[in-house]
Amino acid sequence: MKTKGALIALALSALLTACLPVANLQTAEPIDGQEIVVGATGIAMISDEVAGGGLPYLAYVWGNGETEFSVSTQIGLRGGLKQKVADGFSVAAGITLPWVLFFDREAGFPFTADVALLADVDPKITVSGRAMFVNLADLGQTWLGGASVLYREDRWMFEGGFLIGQDGVPFLNVSVAYGF
Repeated sequence: MKTKGALIALALSALLTACLPVANLQTAEPIDGQEIVVGATGIAMISDEVAGGGLPYLAYVWGNGETEFSVSTQIGLRGGLKQKVADGFSVAAGITLPWVLFFDREAGFPFTADVALLADVDPKITVSGRAMFVNLADLGQTWLGGASVLYREDRWMFEGGFLIGQDGVPFLNVSVAYGF
């Protein structure tokens, strides 16, 4: 019976992350130029049982040092915008559509809208807080909140964070990425 519960939790986790931008992988300072970021994220959903998995990450980011645009995928396709508010502080927002939407015309219109506040506490460390509204067509709507810490060493990025929904079940995530 525990195996069935773990499989259901894993399937739910995969479904949710198909539309959630799990990895943040952003510093507070918008880039000046362009960058391609390739990485991977490990996730774990903590409830009565622990379920987990891994997701690839790919992003293209461009900006002028004040405003940054991004297109990323972690199963879903996310378009994002980040605006510098002050040195070391910015606001970011985005919309994520799951890939199934592009192939399954009967999937309804699932999406995630997210907003984040990012602050550089050190030249190498960024903290962020996020809020998300998730519309999963057949499964309904929910709100999630979360936070993450990013450590950047040259072109390498390491991030740890969590997301938690109205049901109180947290999703923990750890990411590693490299920017070209």
